[in-house]
Amino acid sequence: MKTYALPLLAAAFLFSSSSAEPASEAAAAPAPAAAPAAAPAAAPAAAPAAASEPPALPEGMRVLLGKRAGQIVTVSVVRPRQLVTVSVVRPRHLVTIVQGDKRVLGSNEASLAVDPAQPITWETTDRSTLETLRGEAVISLQGDGRPMSATLHPKALLAAVAEEAEGRHVCKAFEGTSAGFSVVCRVESLTVAAARTFGDAPLDRIQNVAVGEQTFFRMELDPGADGVDATVLGYSANARGHVVRAEASRLPGEARPSLALLSESRMQPVPIPRHFPHRRPHHPRIEPFD
Repeated sequence: MKTYALPLLAAAFLFSSSSAEPASEAAAAPAPAAAPAAAPAAAPAAAPAAASEPPALPEGMRVLLGKRAGQIVTVSVVRPRQLVTVSVVRPRHLVTIVQGDKRVLGSNEASLAVDPAQPITWETTDRSTLETLRGEAVISLQGDGRPMSATLHPKALLAAVAEEAEGRHVCKAFEGTSAGFSVVCRVESLTVAAARTFGDAPLDRIQNVAVGEQTFFRMELDPGADGVDATVLGYSANARGHVVRAEASRLPGEARPSLALLSESRMQPVPIPRHFPHRRPHHPRIEPFD
């Protein structure tokens, strides 16, 4: 797909008194003061709002520990720690596992070689609604440091901070595991690609997986020290090209970055073969023999 112009989008900023009457001189002696009215019963104090409880672990979701994937040799410990392959399974969902700079995306399940002593974050995204659940995985270690078991702890059902749907794509953006945003898109097309518009690695922190005739993308945006980060996703539907642009930006002095998630489409030039009129073939006339 060729797109002749990418939309350059930027986030927009928005930018009573009372009077007393004199008492009459002929007034009778004042009546004894009435007993004060009973104070109304105090309403029970409202209980402080309880912190939202983490969601329960979805049915059918599980975690598996695989074989050792290698060693982490460190100077501060006598015995090197072992990398362990952890797998998170949830049918009909996209599964993401993140540890540090390492991340993996899969459909129905995902596996990643992790350090059991470091935090492990996972996310599952419903393929039909893009609803995303985030949690952490904890690996229990034996006395000698070997992994014994793993447990999944759901933390929060993420709220979308931006949504975009047009043509054959649906995208939702969520707050990322670190500073920035995670954008998840579903595109009903196999002729689709995505890339970063800044930096030397166009596919850095962009992952995709195909499920049937749908392609799912997950793009991580972090303005960082540059103050801006953006990705572009493009696909074609019939003779129309679509571009989805996600841009995270943060101006100096802003506490949090802002996100713009927009799309644009236009008709693509399609070569039309030239029409040549059909000419009747020439058949030589043959005279009959007498």
